[in-house]
Amino acid sequence: MQTGRHNSDERALRRAELARSVEASLGPFSAEHLRALEVVPRDRFVRTDDLENAEVDAPLPLDDTGHATISAPHAYLLSYRLVDLRAGDRLLELGSGTGYGAALGAQIVGPTGRVITIEIDAALSARARDLLSPLANVRALHGDATHATAFFGQCNKIVVAFAVKELPKEWLDALLPGAILVAPVGTTAQHLLRAARTWDGRLDVTKHGAVRYVPNRSTA
Repeated sequence: MQTGRHNSDERALRRAELARSVEASLGPFSAEHLRALEVVPRDRFVRTDDLENAEVDAPLPLDDTGHATISAPHAYLLSYRLVDLRAGDRLLELGSGTGYGAALGAQIVGPTGRVITIEIDAALSARARDLLSPLANVRALHGDATHATAFFGQCNKIVVAFAVKELPKEWLDALLPGAILVAPVGTTAQHLLRAARTWDGRLDVTKHGAVRYVPNRSTA
């Protein structure tokens, strides 16, 4: 029991250091976003072989093919900053992995908000559903997130965790007034694009920093 408690305390210290490092290198971030890095245990969402690197700000593989990864912690915060994720928001995450991003989002939106997360890989989706089951404000689904516009009307913030060659027209058309979407776009060179639907119906798309995400695995 003491060993387990010691390990838990050590991981908490590592997460606090991770948050400080992310803030120093890429900040400023809101206190609520940094707090999510501190309290959500990333070690629950990585593979057993990667436990020692769970609090390192780097992507880690979720399968043996390299087709799926858990993104570096800072990557989630960059997207959440661009959509201005805050308490009470309704977040749609396209590409769950094992659920770490959804867990961070759930911490930020709090009990008055909610998170819907969708994963195309059946095994990863099942694990995400299991890991996220204690969180009452999260709904984890299995499906092709590329064609998840049926959920756009339920959410005001949408974050994509895989790279697309260009922003799909169906995504942009489904954005409701006041909604914001952030996605990594590109092939060899990727950038975060932020698409916001203004309250008068206009679409505002802006380009942000260079990133590196796994490509979209949809075949539809």
